[in-house]
This record gives sequence, structure tokens and C-alpha cells, in this order.
Amino acid sequence: MNTIGLIGSLLLALSGIPEMIRTIRDKRCHVGWGLLLMWFFGELLCVVYGLQLGEIPLLINYLFNVVIISVMLFYKIKTQLKK
Repeated sequence: MNTIGLIGSLLLALSGIPEMIRTIRDKRCHVGWGLLLMWFFGELLCVVYGLQLGEIPLLINYLFNVVIISVMLFYKIKTQLKK
């Protein structure tokens, strides 16, 4: 069962990569503000939860997603400031 959880965690951690690549390539984030902000703050809260549990696989997933979302937020804000 741990293997299934690790595979699921890995897939979730990697799921944002295609959108991040698209964002970097287009130099703009296509994801809406609502999803982006809820995803970002959800991941931050999950980091706190993962720290409390001491679950390294969860922390890796959550922190990796924070990095991915931060890249998308950077481009989203950058695009908004140009307007």
C-alpha cells in the first residue's frame, strides 16, 4: 500500500509540470486566478500538515508543487503588471 501512495504522490507532484512548461514557453500563465490561488494556499497548508506528520513523501509533493505554482504566479503577476 505504501508503494501505491508513493506513486500517487509522485504523479501529483509532477502533474503541474506540463502547465509550468507552457507558462514559461508562452511567458504568461493560462490558469485562472481562482484555481491558482486556491492551489497555492492549499499546498502551503498541506506543507504545514506534512511537517506536523513528519511524512517526507507528502512534504516533497507539497513543496515541489509550491515551486511549480510559484513559477506560474510569477508569470501571472508579471502579465497583470504589464496591463
